[in-house]
Amino acid sequence: MNLDHSVYPDLAAPPTELVTPEDKADYVQRICGAFDFGIFPERDDWRLFADWKDVFDRYPLPFSPAYHTFRSRYGWEPTERGSHGLMPDWKAADLREGRIDPCEEMV
Repeated sequence: MNLDHSVYPDLAAPPTELVTPEDKADYVQRICGAFDFGIFPERDDWRLFADWKDVFDRYPLPFSPAYHTFRSRYGWEPTERGSHGLMPDWKAADLREGRIDPCEEMV
């Protein structure tokens, strides 16, 4: 197992293997976190995760676009996506500038 040790900046000695489901879930979260911020996963991670559906199912990351990308890439069923609750930039700009969504006027 070739792990990306760069995702373990908080540990003096990154793990050399992932044994428990919790270890695997931690690694998935770290890789997805990096991917969510624009650091594309290594080819080895894509290969590794292909056999970890049970980890993805047991420890979902509903707020991670990367998590959903992995699920989609492997052809696994989609899971519920979370909402981070933040307002998109375009909506904030519309509100500041007084633009109203015509669909909201009908409600």
